[in-house]
Amino acid sequence: MDFSENIANWAAKESSVQGVILIGSRVRAEEDAVWRADLQSDWDFQIITSKPKMFLDSAWAVGLGLKVCTYTTRQATLGAVPKVAVVFDGSEADFVILPSLQLRVLRLSIALGLQRRSAWLRSLLQALAIVIRPGWKFIKGASAWEPFYRRVIAEVPDPRVNDYEACALADGFVCDTIWTWRKIDRGELIAAQRMLYRSLAETNFRLLHELKLRRGERSFPEARRIERVASQAELTGVSIESRLDPRALREAVEKSGVTLQQLMKALVNDAWHWPRP
Repeated sequence: MDFSENIANWAAKESSVQGVILIGSRVRAEEDAVWRADLQSDWDFQIITSKPKMFLDSAWAVGLGLKVCTYTTRQATLGAVPKVAVVFDGSEADFVILPSLQLRVLRLSIALGLQRRSAWLRSLLQALAIVIRPGWKFIKGASAWEPFYRRVIAEVPDPRVNDYEACALADGFVCDTIWTWRKIDRGELIAAQRMLYRSLAETNFRLLHELKLRRGERSFPEARRIERVASQAELTGVSIESRLDPRALREAVEKSGVTLQQLMKALVNDAWHWPRP
């Protein structure tokens, strides 16, 4: 019995669980060399439930018949719904908990086309679409929920970065660069290193992702599988190395700035320039 069968057997007995959906690499086609599961792949599920608070602790997992080694909850991308990360004895799994009431509201909203008029609704549906678009498999609740999932895929595009938003990201990059320079000069090297990775590198990842999508190339958010879809030049541009050394940090900041300017040139041409002091 594989792990998904444990989940299916548990869900069949749990009336508060209205749907269980396998997502992630475990459900993607074997011929997809970029996204298919490998020995490092965990299990990813969405659980549609009328009792989301049930998942705040690990008591429910006893019904899986597996030993729970570690259990933690985090905020997922779909609004404020929790994401549960569990390490079992022999398996690892993430569960995104979807309150059934909230999902019914989204199902009605897309049926009425409200996402075309509400940016808030659109962002919630986009958070769902970007996760399920690569593939999903209903383990429970297909008759009730799969038509909604298919409609989300068909009618809700993944979130993108338009030119205005790209320029706003670039302006923020400049501000964070100045902040980082000051921290280096002051000797706050750990704070500078944190900003380098958290903001400067992240901005370049987002802009490269958008650029590749505009070119019709394959790309994934959050720098996922980037080593498999980016060229060597692209990887060299967005990758950074920084020791806790002022010179090394300055070089990494400068390199990130050069990459940003190259990405912005490709995205918006002359609509944005690095500001001169």
